[in-house]
Amino acid sequence: MGFPAPVQAAVVRITTTSGSIHVVAEPGRTDVWSSTDPLDDGRLPATIDGGASRVRVRVPEGTDLVVGSTSGRVTIEGSVGAVSAMTNAGRVSIADAESVDVRTKSGRIEVKQVSGSCRAVATSARVEIGHCGDADVTSGSGRISLDDANGRVHAHCSSGRIEISMGGAHDVDAETVSGRITVSLPAAVRALVVPLPGEVAVGADDCDCVVVARSGSGRVDVSNR
Repeated sequence: MGFPAPVQAAVVRITTTSGSIHVVAEPGRTDVWSSTDPLDDGRLPATIDGGASRVRVRVPEGTDLVVGSTSGRVTIEGSVGAVSAMTNAGRVSIADAESVDVRTKSGRIEVKQVSGSCRAVATSARVEIGHCGDADVTSGSGRISLDDANGRVHAHCSSGRIEISMGGAHDVDAETVSGRITVSLPAAVRALVVPLPGEVAVGADDCDCVVVARSGSGRVDVSNR
């Protein structure tokens, strides 16, 4: 199984085949603890292979994580650094990270807070993201929800509803083949709404951002709140 790994050396890599992974980032902690795989001294970097067992791991706050499970839930609590997570079939929940890259074939993705960019790719899964910077979300089949995006947004799905709430004046590109698209902007933001990429010339200079929203069979609503 290949991972899009963070570049920093202070990274913890955790894998399982059919067991769940539960990571907790603890304030003041300086070492790494694992419930299944003995670590010589608990220092970073660390690699933990849980096999078919459930894995519980405790790490220092701000630790970068590379996590993979063939069929098992992934839960990350506390404040961590860059997260790369991959699962074939399993729910992924992330509380607070500097950046996120999550990929799953079938399993719900929940990200509560990301200070930087967030990327989520799912074959068949619902994707819910809270506060984030730039966001790039793709789901073959499943609803996409972004509650507080503070950067450029790309949201694409084949079959599913897309709901985007923007925290500022940033461009949006949203597309679904079958489903409704809703884009909510702050009250003072002036947006130019176009149905197709490239149709931006007229009126673009008088607007704060551009919203490209298109649905094959569904309503498109772009409004200020």
